Amino acid sequence: MARRCLSVHEVHDKMRRWTVLVQVVEKSHVLTSNGSPPIRFQRLVLTDSEGTMVSAVIYGNDIRYFANLLQPFKRYYITGGTVKKQDAKYKVSDYQFSWVLHNKTLVEEYVEPNPPMLPCTFEFTKFEDLFRFADTENVQNLQAVVVTAFATKEQNNGCTTRDFIVVNEEKKPMLLTLWNEFEQNQGTQLANSIGNANVIIGMKLKITTFNYLSLTTKPGSGLLINPPSSEANALKEWYNANKEEIAELIQQMAYKDSSKLLPPPSADDIISVANAFNTLKDVKTAWITGKISLSPGQQKFWFEACENCQKAINVDVGWVMRCPSCKEESKVVARTRVGIAVDDGTGSINTVIFGPDAEKLIPFTALQLWEAHTEELNFSAELSSAIRKHAIVCFIRYYESDYQGQKEGKYNIIKAYTTEESVHIPMAITTAETNEKIPDIHATVLQPTTKNEFFSPSTKKVLDTIAESSAAANEVLPTVTTAKRALVFGTVPPGFGLNSAEANTPTSLSTNAPGSPLKRQRDNEL
Repeated sequence: MARRCLSVHEVHDKMRRWTVLVQVVEKSHVLTSNGSPPIRFQRLVLTDSEGTMVSAVIYGNDIRYFANLLQPFKRYYITGGTVKKQDAKYKVSDYQFSWVLHNKTLVEEYVEPNPPMLPCTFEFTKFEDLFRFADTENVQNLQAVVVTAFATKEQNNGCTTRDFIVVNEEKKPMLLTLWNEFEQNQGTQLANSIGNANVIIGMKLKITTFNYLSLTTKPGSGLLINPPSSEANALKEWYNANKEEIAELIQQMAYKDSSKLLPPPSADDIISVANAFNTLKDVKTAWITGKISLSPGQQKFWFEACENCQKAINVDVGWVMRCPSCKEESKVVARTRVGIAVDDGTGSINTVIFGPDAEKLIPFTALQLWEAHTEELNFSAELSSAIRKHAIVCFIRYYESDYQGQKEGKYNIIKAYTTEESVHIPMAITTAETNEKIPDIHATVLQPTTKNEFFSPSTKKVLDTIAESSAAANEVLPTVTTAKRALVFGTVPPGFGLNSAEANTPTSLSTNAPGSPLKRQRDNEL
């Protein structure tokens, strides 16, 4: 009897026997459900010649039955699976059903020299739009060329990771982290053929604010390597024609350049503080703008961090140690951390700003803040005066931390621009007193002021001593570089509010903490 093949759309849950010629788009790793008892399963995405995609799943012991079949991009005849109504959130096309393949399902390979081009189409998110989904469970699909592979890392939780740099026609290199099975399988394949300009389609990738903005796999993600599609071929041709320019961007470490990963937003992307309070628990991140002030009650404006991975660590500044987070030998440096309030007239939000972005608002470096703190100098009033001069546009992140057994919501600034850096943005701010909008705060913000204008004579004398001694030390000591041997993604203690974005500003300091300029000055006076 002649075999009659149907299209995917012709198969429904009332049919007993049916046959469809399909091409495998994706075959996931073996996953385990969270239920009790846990169930092992494997997901597939298939397409017919019309380009209609269907989700299929294999359970338990049947996974081994199909281990050598249903390989990506090959074609197969499938006969007699179980057809079920598909949950809308798992649909991969307009087809209303999904299939369960079991040991009574007949799967026969369609033998051919090379598989045809994939007939289905994909919807890819632009790199420039990825910030909209940062730190949410709203996973995204994208296509990119893999241009660099870093070394595999063993994480403290027993997981393995490997970082790659990916890029597309937008020329915005970005880090992609592969976890566990992805690192062991696709990661090894990509690293071993890194010079081939492999094109990948990343499916259901999570967008994170680590390293300002980056990509990472989840257990349910998919990674297609060199898919047979016209879009993938066109991207590879583009890369080969522009590889010298891309190599220069990588050399410049554009993949961890905050201004490239999170450039100033358009006015349409900025929301009010009041709106941010209502939405950030769900969307996690947002661009806001407003005048800023120093949050009261702060005793310390810096913290100790590994210079390599920027994780907070309870070790004295200046120590050289093997970091327990990134496993690299690294110096412990001071990193700036300042709590501020951002007020646009609709509301005021307390948040924390770090590193170079924080130092744009104050006339101090992290080294000066550290040295002043060791001498128990309190100049919160001077800092407050400096910070009040500014208004900023900032990309803010919401997260929750445990405090005395309860969840506590907090906000961190991932990237900030001063009004001078974002002159193209009309930062209209409503004043609390008049409820009127100031259409352009550039007319109302004072120009940056030098540090000598903020302090009392005694404080200014001490801080000048710090600056002079730090400058002299920098002439003797080699400049400390922040070039990373590897980038590590992990969970930062929420109490510190740190993410690996604060990794771009060199910090030079003496490794002999007891010999600070303030201590030398005091010893001379004694």
